[in-house]
Amino acid sequence: MARPAVVITGFGLRLPGANSMAELLRLYRSGKAATRPLGGELTGFAGGRVGDPGLDALRTKQMDACAVLALAAVTDALAMAGLGKGPGLDEAGVYVGCGGGGLESIEQSVLDWHQRQDVKSQTLMRCMANAPAAQISITWGCKGPSLSYAMACSSASHAIGEAVTRLQSGRCQRVIAGGTEAPLTQTMLRIWTAMRLLGQGPEAVVRPFCYERGGLLLGEGAVFFILETLEAARARGAEPLAQLSGYGAWSDATHMTAPNSDGQARTMTLALTDAGLSPEALGHVSAHGTATLAGDISETKAVKAVFGAHAARLSVSATKSFHGHLLGAAGGVSLLASLLAVREGFVVPTVNFGTPDPELDLDYVPNAAREGVDIRHSLCNAFGFGGSNASLIVSRVE
Repeated sequence: MARPAVVITGFGLRLPGANSMAELLRLYRSGKAATRPLGGELTGFAGGRVGDPGLDALRTKQMDACAVLALAAVTDALAMAGLGKGPGLDEAGVYVGCGGGGLESIEQSVLDWHQRQDVKSQTLMRCMANAPAAQISITWGCKGPSLSYAMACSSASHAIGEAVTRLQSGRCQRVIAGGTEAPLTQTMLRIWTAMRLLGQGPEAVVRPFCYERGGLLLGEGAVFFILETLEAARARGAEPLAQLSGYGAWSDATHMTAPNSDGQARTMTLALTDAGLSPEALGHVSAHGTATLAGDISETKAVKAVFGAHAARLSVSATKSFHGHLLGAAGGVSLLASLLAVREGFVVPTVNFGTPDPELDLDYVPNAAREGVDIRHSLCNAFGFGGSNASLIVSRVE
């Protein structure tokens, strides 16, 4: 029996530079990154902050920033999908990618103890990695599976991909899935600096795939999608925005931090096989694109291995050049770029692009967006530390 088609019927976002799709398109058309000097106690660093005064109304003593960002994005996604608390969500699942959990609250609790020998009673609820998933379930009355995925930078992509498999199994008709992260803390910034992977100085920018690339910047944010079987969406008159047609998951099993192009290529191939597509059917890749020396070379090599001569005809977007690296939520941002490609014919540029690197010779869509492009299928990559790789394929609903 054919498995059910899975479609996106809504999405919501809170990202550096954009809190809605209209704002996101304006940002991408501007060709200007949303990362900025962080200032305050984080002076000396650059990164991506979410600007949304409305978040204050969601904050409670039991919620870290990563849960607040998640709730804001989910609220918008449900509104777009035409869903509210009640029968439509009673049996819905909640699948959340979050690499670090309540990082701000963890750091604050350590400071509270060393400065005042006191720790607040709400600390545990704020710090738990599954807190965003629990808060979403409680707020919206979702009694289906509530699951959290902590797979470093591929967390959101795995959460979305595993949600798709749940829907395809026929055991669920509707799922809230995405990722959230709030990593802008002294501890996290200094950890990434110590690893020599962070762009240095308050004026640093992210430059994926070009010769001047010098590392990543951290960003906070959340992206969530409403996923449904096509049958369930049509039964309630919801518009399918795009189909999630393929999911590949593979582990390098080689190194905790070094990327492995063979593992990445295997992941993309699995997604293509799952979707029943040939490499030539793809028109766009929403890349992991971290702007690290090894990472960009590995991903480019993997794309060439999978697509062969067709790789030169692919448009390759790197959203981290705009927002910074959202770690566990990064896959959700990349999926938005794939959705834009197949639904709107809009190809997100890779900004801050300078001198082409002779080792990196794909079409990285430097600095300026492309519109009116006919793309039926887009591949979205997320590669996490520990060698956990995920690829998703987004297809146009014909």
